[in-house]
Amino acid sequence: MQQMSDTQHMPCPYGPEFQIYWDMRYRLFSKFDQAMVDATGLYTMLPEAFALDMAKRASGSKTVDICSGIGSMSVALARSGQRVTAIEIDEDRVAMARHNAGIYGVADRIDFRQADITSTATLHSLPGDIDTLFLDPPWGDGPGDYQRRQVIYLEDLRLAGMDLRVLVDKIACREVMMRLPPNFDIGIFRQARCEKIAYVTRTGYLHFYYMRMPKQEFISIPDKSASHLSLQESREGIEAYYVQG
Repeated sequence: MQQMSDTQHMPCPYGPEFQIYWDMRYRLFSKFDQAMVDATGLYTMLPEAFALDMAKRASGSKTVDICSGIGSMSVALARSGQRVTAIEIDEDRVAMARHNAGIYGVADRIDFRQADITSTATLHSLPGDIDTLFLDPPWGDGPGDYQRRQVIYLEDLRLAGMDLRVLVDKIACREVMMRLPPNFDIGIFRQARCEKIAYVTRTGYLHFYYMRMPKQEFISIPDKSASHLSLQESREGIEAYYVQG
């Protein structure tokens, strides 16, 4: 903790637009000084405590992590006892993820693959008995880009032009876990049978939404929520998970 307070205000080596993420780097990875992280990984990774809380909610023992990046969620899942298949299209980030899994002692629980998850070859190569599919697609083109839009819809989170429901339908999994931006059209899950959590601070700042539901429930969700829904109605049934900060 002393290390965090002494160094968190050092200038970010990736530029001022990443400073807010740099200041919280030891909350992102407690072993940050040993980790391999690039600029994109810095602003897209999950805070470690959040990732571990989400990971323990996964059912079964086998998870596929799509868009796994530098490995923050894959590592958390493995630390929680899961066998993980981590799919990432960027070769350099696959190498970083493998290194990061090593410093947490879970590299042997993760099958790292540099691949395009939307390709037929990759889809056919996946295990046939996946318990959980974790989705955390890019929210935009850079740090804070998602905040430039009032609402982010499901169609905005396509991968290589593929609707996420179409992608999930092609994968043999039992359930879907998903992290979504705070300005997501969350009302589409209002009638869904699913676990719904908002990760918020004690002061009310919403970090992101988390959803977990059966595969068939996910592939049948609507494109957009009903236009008449209020924000309060859209958030109906969502549990708040309070975190420090």
